[in-house]
Amino acid sequence: MTKWQTRREMVSPPLTMHIVFRIVDGVEERSGTHYATLDEALTQARKLNAKEKAPEAAATALSAEG
Repeated sequence: MTKWQTRREMVSPPLTMHIVFRIVDGVEERSGTHYATLDEALTQARKLNAKEKAPEAAATALSAEG
């Protein structure tokens, strides 16, 4: 599984929009919406990556205690 990242997609010439996606077992998973700006897409990618990192950090802290 890769981290969440952004990509610009052509919606219709000349309109491009940004998506947030990752690869899971060779299949692309999208966050579900298109973003008008790169800043919006990057913010969402950072939130999703932080959300996935939090359970890993909690599990590491628990194993260090016991």
